Amino acid sequence: MWAQPCGIPDSLKLALDGERTGGATAAGAAKNVRDRYPANYFAHRAWQDLNIDRGVFAADVQIDYRALRDEHPDDPLYLTLYARALTGTRTPEALTVLESALAKQPGYPYAHLEMVEIYTSPMFRDDQKLRVHLLAYRKSCPTVLAAYTMVGRIDDAGFLRESAAGLRPLLERRTDPEALAAYDKLWTMEFKGVPLTAQQEVRERVRGDVAKLRGMELSANPSLAATLLQGYKIVGDAEGTKWAEGLPGNQSALSPATEAINKWRFANPPSKSASYQDYRALLAQKADEWIREWPDDPRARAEKYWTCTWDGPLEESTRAAEEWVRTYELHPGGSPAPYDSVVQFYVGKNTHFDELLGLIEKALKQIKEVPQASLSDLYPPRTIPRAEGDSSKWWSLSNAAHAYIELKEYGKARELLAKLRASLLADKLPADAPQSEKAHYAAGEQFYWSTNSRLAHVEGRKLDEFAFLRNAYLTFRTDEPASYQDDRLNAMKSLWKELHGSEEGFEAFMNPPGGTPKPPDPEPPKPEVVSTSGTWTPREKPLPEFQFSDAKGKTWQLADLKGKVTLINLWATWCGPCRAELPYLQKVYDKVRERKDLQVITFDTDDSLGLILPFIAGNKYTFPVMPAVDYVRKLVPDLTIPRNWIVDADGVLRSEKLGFGSGDDKWVDDMIATMEKARK
Repeated sequence: MWAQPCGIPDSLKLALDGERTGGATAAGAAKNVRDRYPANYFAHRAWQDLNIDRGVFAADVQIDYRALRDEHPDDPLYLTLYARALTGTRTPEALTVLESALAKQPGYPYAHLEMVEIYTSPMFRDDQKLRVHLLAYRKSCPTVLAAYTMVGRIDDAGFLRESAAGLRPLLERRTDPEALAAYDKLWTMEFKGVPLTAQQEVRERVRGDVAKLRGMELSANPSLAATLLQGYKIVGDAEGTKWAEGLPGNQSALSPATEAINKWRFANPPSKSASYQDYRALLAQKADEWIREWPDDPRARAEKYWTCTWDGPLEESTRAAEEWVRTYELHPGGSPAPYDSVVQFYVGKNTHFDELLGLIEKALKQIKEVPQASLSDLYPPRTIPRAEGDSSKWWSLSNAAHAYIELKEYGKARELLAKLRASLLADKLPADAPQSEKAHYAAGEQFYWSTNSRLAHVEGRKLDEFAFLRNAYLTFRTDEPASYQDDRLNAMKSLWKELHGSEEGFEAFMNPPGGTPKPPDPEPPKPEVVSTSGTWTPREKPLPEFQFSDAKGKTWQLADLKGKVTLINLWATWCGPCRAELPYLQKVYDKVRERKDLQVITFDTDDSLGLILPFIAGNKYTFPVMPAVDYVRKLVPDLTIPRNWIVDADGVLRSEKLGFGSGDDKWVDDMIATMEKARK
């Protein structure tokens, strides 16, 4: 057992390649190699990893390895493999099995490796145990890169410096792709090991690394382009960064038209125009310019379509729709598929019915299934927002069903409504689901009931139509205009009268004793709604102790927040909305910096701390910046940014707001008003 290498042996790699060359599937090749090398940990691991669904190993994998454990009860190899098969479904039991493997052979490296992987997960995170098992693994396998690179999330500057010092000589002796990709991890560890004000020596080492890496063959090392780009950003080399951005693998997935349009839209939100008509005219003018510059890019055509269909003449709108579809089909990509929107437009305008069937079929082919949320107990429940991801699918199904109704293809409409209902039932939300997911789910339900009511109407099933309308009405959504609810209510009243019901009967039916009350009318925006990104959410959570040194060398602790209301902005250099928000945050900081009752600080959440100083220097930001990625991740395992926290004078997180819609002076004033409200 001790003779086994710490890495995958070349003989195993050759065996796997040979099996695949022979025509075996990946799973079949891995199983054949596992059977040929029954005592090799990596052979078993390769086969296990091909039998994972939604983050957990298949039940038959657990059965197989329980049987192998029973056949070899004293062998740490099979104990470790059984524990690995349990990880994700019965992780506490897996830890117990790993402890028994280490009791039989304390230095067994793979048991320590499995412990490391468990203790780095959000639900079992334990830095002290992680460090113990990482050191044990490193002692047994001192030349394996993972024994050093897995340390990056530990919040211990001394341990990070020690690990980086061990990793650097390993990388300097190697030029293989795995080693070249590990430089980013090395730099992360080196920068985390020193305060922001002591980064210059580290930055010079990175400069030397980048100079060496640039001389290597790019075509033989696909990951080298990303490593070089990160290195140039860290050393603040604008020319090198521009060169690296142009390398294959680093080029933006967005088309030039999409990048330009996104940039313009963000800089010119509707709120900056005097009126809706002014904004539409401005956007229409820009759309014509984009089409002249990028005639084959569907995103430019999409912008023209949206400006026309707002309130343009039917002929102009129809022509824009046709051009969007034509350009997209010649050059797919660059914008969302046009089919759903154009189908809805044609149905609403009672035009182009001869083209609807083809467009509907294309729209349905575009539906993508959202990956199901992980079932693993290593992560918080529902790490994938199902309702939010599925809402586009629900809209597509409803939209297509509605179009089939207009085409009198009622059987096809029913088929799609059945699929929509099945999807809604499969993704029923728990009571504690986030409000944003509930809003998306309510939209899906309303699509279903409204389309059913339309189908019942054209088929003359008035009682069914009334029932479906009522369900659509009771599926209340706060994100739609109140006029939509008024229209549904008026339609129900009219239908009730056709069915010979009285006004008193209608009121009684809609408000039964102890039954579902009438949904309230939408409330006007509350003062807490400070931007288009959403509302402030109450949190009422005392912040844990912290100690950070900011970019100017000042040490901050939780005590520095006491006595003032503090706005804490969470951001990262790679986050586009964060970069758009920070100039307005700077304005907030400038306005309150001399006040005794309010203050602004920021928590940077970059893993690579070497990016922070070049970024804030290049943008001339002066607000306090603290590297707080590990602190923040412990508070918010499923971190999304940008995020703003309001912390009261007692150090209690009172409320937070996610996202950034668009910036203007009103955003600045509203942010300060929110801070002042918390002070009161």
